Amino acid sequence: MTSILSIFFTLLAVGVIYIVADTHSRIQTQDDKKTGLTSSSYSSEDVEALVDQAEAQGRNNVLTTIKESLENGNTVISILKSLYPEYIVVAANSKYNFVPIDESLPKNNYDIDNLTDENGMYVYTKDGQVTSKFGIDVSSHQGDIDWEAVADEGVEFAFIRAVYRGYGTGKLVVDEKCLENIEGAQAAGIDVGVYVFSQAISQAEVLEEAGTVIDLLDGYTLQLPIVFDVEKVGDSQARTNSLTVEERTNLTIAFLEAVKNAGYEPMVYHNTEMGAMLVDLTQLTDYPKWFAGYNKEFYWPYEYDIWQYSENGSINGINGKVDFDIWLTQ
Repeated sequence: MTSILSIFFTLLAVGVIYIVADTHSRIQTQDDKKTGLTSSSYSSEDVEALVDQAEAQGRNNVLTTIKESLENGNTVISILKSLYPEYIVVAANSKYNFVPIDESLPKNNYDIDNLTDENGMYVYTKDGQVTSKFGIDVSSHQGDIDWEAVADEGVEFAFIRAVYRGYGTGKLVVDEKCLENIEGAQAAGIDVGVYVFSQAISQAEVLEEAGTVIDLLDGYTLQLPIVFDVEKVGDSQARTNSLTVEERTNLTIAFLEAVKNAGYEPMVYHNTEMGAMLVDLTQLTDYPKWFAGYNKEFYWPYEYDIWQYSENGSINGINGKVDFDIWLTQ
């Protein structure tokens, strides 16, 4: 036990694990008070309880797992994920949050053995047949794009930023490259959808976002959904920080229903923290999902159609880095 604790305390000493909560009880942190959720996290005083729990569950190889994982360059978060598969482990707010998996939500059944990495581009196969599509998502940050070169690289779909709202000012802006990118991608034979980076804090603002993208697309045809990109911004002054789970979920639904009523297919984009702690996914089961997680595993347990698996992709036709996506079909 002493040797196990020493490893954890060493990690604590270099700032890998942070102190926030108590393992023996669920507490409401300041963020929890805002969201209405509670989640467990582990403090230095409770590391022994963490190890005891693992051993009580028959995981007597905890020490070996930790040592080998660290020697192989893995992070503490990846170790905790492997030790606690019954939880979604979220590194957020300077702590490790353990959110119980909701068994009432539909699960995906993706098999990691069916996923291959072909020069940084993921391919999913089933019964020997490729069942996935390779895609990217772009904005004006990518500058001028050679869409013919992108298509030659095997890109089959692209999501293009249409509208974004400032997380500090609240100003709504149309992406200056949106229409150019839609036309260029479609001319190259690439299926196109668009996304809205929302920082709305009211019903009026989220409907403004929906209305703006619908007006922008007048005269254009999309092959793919209009996506509501609901993100938490890493700034303590971000205007959306005060939203509760209920408020954020209601705003998400309002946007999705607005674009649906306009004749478009809606979709919601989220990462691990957003999906596990900041929106109520039980209210969003009717909408397709686009999940962002930059790990080499199918860690997210719930249903999703698209996986954004890298933010550091490199491809001919685009200068600099670009997000890589895989559309998983079953």
